[in-house]
Amino acid sequence: MKKYSAALFDLFDTLVMFEPSLLPKITLNGETWNSTAQHVFTQMRGSLGGMEFADFYEPFVESHRELLELREKDLREYPNRKRFEIFMEKTGLGGDDGLLEKFVRSHMEGLSGAMVYPEHHTEVLLYLKEKGYRLSVVSNFDHAPTARELLGGFGIADFFEHIVISEEVGWRKPHRKIFEFALAALGENASDVLFIGDNPEADIMGSSDCGIDSVWVKRKELLTRAEPNFIIRDLQDLKEII
Repeated sequence: MKKYSAALFDLFDTLVMFEPSLLPKITLNGETWNSTAQHVFTQMRGSLGGMEFADFYEPFVESHRELLELREKDLREYPNRKRFEIFMEKTGLGGDDGLLEKFVRSHMEGLSGAMVYPEHHTEVLLYLKEKGYRLSVVSNFDHAPTARELLGGFGIADFFEHIVISEEVGWRKPHRKIFEFALAALGENASDVLFIGDNPEADIMGSSDCGIDSVWVKRKELLTRAEPNFIIRDLQDLKEII
């Protein structure tokens, strides 16, 4: 079995699980689903000039779609702040920086409430540290402070030498620049590093294109061209690999 010196972890749905069912429920036009929209609307209602939820929701969703389109063009990362700049332009709320930051924080509070940490992941991290592995996080996320707060809040931030967030790097996985940034931060060669993630394109194909061996945490069946070196169903299965 090949010996690695470092392991890079994806964050969301690899280390920390996002559970959409924990987001507040909203009902609109006879349909009900989960979204941060209700939380943001309730928190920011006093700044919306009497806007009703039905009028709030459409630009809230459209601003997210437009941000996704920007990212998909060249895999550049745009901060969540950009999403709410678009939202404020659509709703005529102006460009007040203080108000913009409140929108971002409200949205992140809603997302954070839907994050769950499986306690047995700590056992896996302890196992890897005891084996001498250097650990880092490499995550696509548009608000680095929230990612760091989650890691700290779940008590696992200290396991990682580096926490690499796409917002701070400016590039999203699978772009090679974010992987190269993480390797440079550790001072490790690609051949000595293992990447662990749940997304076959962003995590597995992205790391493989940089010469990094990969572990796909296959939580659901997906058709993909990715060719991971290992496939597991849960992080605890890493103990059987390394």
